[in-house]
Amino acid sequence: MSREKSPSMAEEEKVYVAVPAEPREGQSTLSWALGHLSGGGATTIVVTHVHVPPQTIPIMGVKFHVSKMGAEQVRQFRKVERQKADDMLDDYVRRCSEIKVKCEKLVIEKEDAVSGLVELIRLHGITKLVVAAAADRHYSKKLVKPVSRTATEIMQRADPSCKIWFVCKEQLICIRDNQAVQIAESASQLQEDETTETETGLLYDELQKAVEELMGRALKEFHRHQQAQEAAASSLQKAKAYEELYLEEVRKREELEAALARADGEIARLWRTFHRPTEGPETGGFDLGTTAWRGQPAEPW
Repeated sequence: MSREKSPSMAEEEKVYVAVPAEPREGQSTLSWALGHLSGGGATTIVVTHVHVPPQTIPIMGVKFHVSKMGAEQVRQFRKVERQKADDMLDDYVRRCSEIKVKCEKLVIEKEDAVSGLVELIRLHGITKLVVAAAADRHYSKKLVKPVSRTATEIMQRADPSCKIWFVCKEQLICIRDNQAVQIAESASQLQEDETTETETGLLYDELQKAVEELMGRALKEFHRHQQAQEAAASSLQKAKAYEELYLEEVRKREELEAALARADGEIARLWRTFHRPTEGPETGGFDLGTTAWRGQPAEPW
């Protein structure tokens, strides 16, 4: 007859929490797991990280691809980055220890984070995993499913035996259990509210679109009217300028005609003066007809 295991002999339960390379991004994911899945002394939190070797090396503010660098330089740089990842996980372990929660760390190096997590699930038989559905800065009450590439692909590719909690900013977004996705209760209620909001939003969007179209047509009509006014004003200015030029030409022509009239009068007066009757010989004088002074005989040509 088999003996029933005592609580102390019970198999230890492990909850794996996937954390990214950025420490701040993994804080809220771990906090949710500690608050909801770490109950009981038999539960161990395993902070899990897929270390993706960096493909660029920053030098003097410029990033160079590893293919352009020496092998030893690449090796040393990646060694430092791997140590940073280990230190980050150690900080998570220390935090759990401070609140009396059993914690371990698990790291795998892979060129792709999703492939690394899928491999860890298979190798370690992971049945409970907590993953960030999105970065905390993308959290919204309307968030009901994973939106990050890593979370979306994990939902699709992870072994069906692994139950996955997707969280964001310490809020449960949804649960994948045996490939079935369960939306969090608050999110489910929100979805119902969103249906009405969506319908109202669609109507509002249609009205907004119609208003924008009307405003667009009105604005185009206003611009055409304004352009026509500007063209008319320009034409009036040109017409006024031409009129002023014409009046100036008329004035100059009148002045010229008046000057010509005065010249004609002066010529006529001179003509009359030179064609007066000749005076007698006794008075003397210049005879226009003979080109000689009167009283003197004219010399022959």
